[in-house]
Amino acid sequence: MGYVRKRETNDGPRYDVRYLVNGKRRTDTFRTEKDAKSRLKKVHADELAGLVIDPKGGERVFGEYAADWLETRLVKGRPLTPMTRQGYEALLRRNIGLHFGRTKLRQITPERVREWHSKVTAERGSDQAAKSYRLLRAILMTAVSDELIARNPCGIKGAGVEHATERPMLDTSTVFDLADAIAPRLRVLVLVAGFGTLRPGELLGLQRGDIDLLHSTVHVQREAHEITGQGRILTPPKSEAGDRTVVLPAEIRDELRNHLDAYVAPEPEAYVFTRPSGRPLRRSDLSNAWHAACAVVGIEGVHPHDLRHFAGRTTARMPGITTKEVMSRMGHASPRAALIYQHATAERDRAVADFLGAVIAEAKRAPKSGIVRLRP
Repeated sequence: MGYVRKRETNDGPRYDVRYLVNGKRRTDTFRTEKDAKSRLKKVHADELAGLVIDPKGGERVFGEYAADWLETRLVKGRPLTPMTRQGYEALLRRNIGLHFGRTKLRQITPERVREWHSKVTAERGSDQAAKSYRLLRAILMTAVSDELIARNPCGIKGAGVEHATERPMLDTSTVFDLADAIAPRLRVLVLVAGFGTLRPGELLGLQRGDIDLLHSTVHVQREAHEITGQGRILTPPKSEAGDRTVVLPAEIRDELRNHLDAYVAPEPEAYVFTRPSGRPLRRSDLSNAWHAACAVVGIEGVHPHDLRHFAGRTTARMPGITTKEVMSRMGHASPRAALIYQHATAERDRAVADFLGAVIAEAKRAPKSGIVRLRP
């Protein structure tokens, strides 16, 4: 449990509070017996409440601890992807490190977190503040698990929730307009994204060997990313669910066959989407070609990833489709993401109303048969 021991020094008596933390002996020294007993009392109270921590652990500097956290962080048993890590490093550098980088863990209080969150919201916007807050909360939650601090000071209700604006809703004709307007060697990229549900990184990582024209399928088994200091790298899909086989409509299969014949080398490892030089297509190449196509079509504020949103919404509108089927096609690991695409839209609601109207009209045309009562 711990005890207080008095000892004499050249500067007068000192009172050592000795106790165990995680099997290790700790000693805190005080000038007065009253302070020592007060400390021991708190140690006993924390033991009863299950809050015993290493008092020296809270002395660790947040910046150093956050760097170690990035190195050892696991999500579902897997290290952070290069893109996720790059994003976290950017948030730490821009929004968190300037405020807490040299702060001791024990000095990060709820009050300081509130002040920081308010400042980041004002300077960087609510979305950046939400992303940064979630990261800070996750790092400090690990510090709690490591028993370096007793409680997580991040307790602002709703601070980690982003309120992003609704993405533009493309329609089928616009997708084909974009496919017609973009550079010919990227036409199929637009169609596979819009009707095959692939993410931009998955499209840029596609190789000829991933395509099965006989069965009209695309096997998604890697993503291409641009990492600062590393350039273009390939990684597995963001989750196990992302490794999937997607069946394409026959119309897209025929366009894909023509693309392979015109632009892709015969080797199985040849990339499906390339520059005119034959080198793998980069995100900057796609971005430039995409903006040019949008200008031709006359639309603004639309991103390549919106093609995947179009694919998700269109897939979810299929009569009788289940959430599990949407998850499988989209490569989602959780129902929450798939359910986004199954929310009602004004267009879908209108279709439902029209269907009900047809049911009513048919009932009115049919002869009345009366009510049949069953005998008990």
